[in-house]
Amino acid sequence: MVRIPRRTHSVSGPPSAHCVLKDVACCCNMVKIQQFYMAMMALRRNPRRKCKKEETPIPVAQDHTDHWTSKRLLDADTQRSEPVRLPRTVRLPREVRDQVYANLVVRRGRHIPIIEAKSILREQKKRTTAQRTRERLNLKRAQTGRRPITPREAVAEPIVHLNVLQASKLTNYEASDCFYQQNWFAVSIDNFPATTIETPSGWDYGRITKMQLELQLKDAQRMNSYIDWIPFFAQFPALRSLRIIPTFHSRYYDWARSELSDWNTAHYIFRAFFRELLATIPEGLVLKLGPSSDPEENMKLEGKASVHRRVLWDMYAELGTRTDSGESRDFVAVGQIVDYGPMDAMKGQDVVG
Repeated sequence: MVRIPRRTHSVSGPPSAHCVLKDVACCCNMVKIQQFYMAMMALRRNPRRKCKKEETPIPVAQDHTDHWTSKRLLDADTQRSEPVRLPRTVRLPREVRDQVYANLVVRRGRHIPIIEAKSILREQKKRTTAQRTRERLNLKRAQTGRRPITPREAVAEPIVHLNVLQASKLTNYEASDCFYQQNWFAVSIDNFPATTIETPSGWDYGRITKMQLELQLKDAQRMNSYIDWIPFFAQFPALRSLRIIPTFHSRYYDWARSELSDWNTAHYIFRAFFRELLATIPEGLVLKLGPSSDPEENMKLEGKASVHRRVLWDMYAELGTRTDSGESRDFVAVGQIVDYGPMDAMKGQDVVG
């Protein structure tokens, strides 16, 4: 009995799908796969037209570096050919944009724009505590079938409007630059010998240019430790203006004030404290000691009272060695460091924070 081979395709037409798929079933037959792909693409372009034989491209090893380089150049040309639509704010001159940023990210309502870290953290802690208390009460009310407590939506005016930083990358850079250059940032240290500070999340120490540093002093027994100020000032490489305000801690006010009421009779621990502090302050800063003599400048101090300006005057007159940044390199006068005048000498009392 003679076996007749089965016909798999027509005499005049192209190979049937069964024949093509049978050859394509093996993943090693790359040529057949490429032919099948070309035939399908031809049918998709024009189903009524018969499939034409297309030459299978021979894979040639190419340099991927040139391929990606040409692709990037093509994308760049395409981007340049398309019209670029800039926001309306970016079209304004830089001076006008800076004025807009100053109205949004610079604190208003004060003679000097000061942003206190302690007050912000205190408000955040207050809101967190209220939320936890409300959640605990709502859990008890839900067990008894009562309605939960809903907080009142109090509309509070923010200190600064930082939502503008989310507009674009350019706006974020320019507005944040204005935020760190025109505001004073007030921090307080009350846990010596540690020099760690608590600030709200998001503060970039490397961009702060103006800082008000409050030092809450305790009695000599609790201040008897070496304090390394070099790592602290290294966190602020862009700092240009610094005002240091020594105050008395509210808990140790009676003991500390009696030991630092006069610089000539001050405890030796406080004398060493200020000597190490002045020796580590970086050169080139505009330094001020003590609170400002201007009554309109509300410092919002955390301590009970600040050290009297007369004590700071005598202290810097004895320990101060700062020189002028100009060519003369003369010593900076005490009057340029401490705001102390005749009226302060007549009062002779501490400034309450």
